[in-house]
Amino acid sequence: MSTENIDEIFDTYYSKVRESIRGIKDILTINFNENDLFFQLGMDNLKALHENIVELLNHAYSPREVRIKLREIEFDEKDAHIKFL
Repeated sequence: MSTENIDEIFDTYYSKVRESIRGIKDILTINFNENDLFFQLGMDNLKALHENIVELLNHAYSPREVRIKLREIEFDEKDAHIKFL
């Protein structure tokens, strides 16, 4: 896989992540007043999520390492879903 293909893949998925973050921001904006504590906490968390994703992508991870990390997150999410629901 060439570097160009890897860059395209990361750009595509990063764009999807940004769209998701914008969607959550829109939901917060619709449901809460900007002065509401929950709105502010939600926005702070979205900002932190975005910054962490950018930081993750800026590191020199190979595509394989990124896939492994994403699988770990997926399994953690499934485990949390089982435990807490």
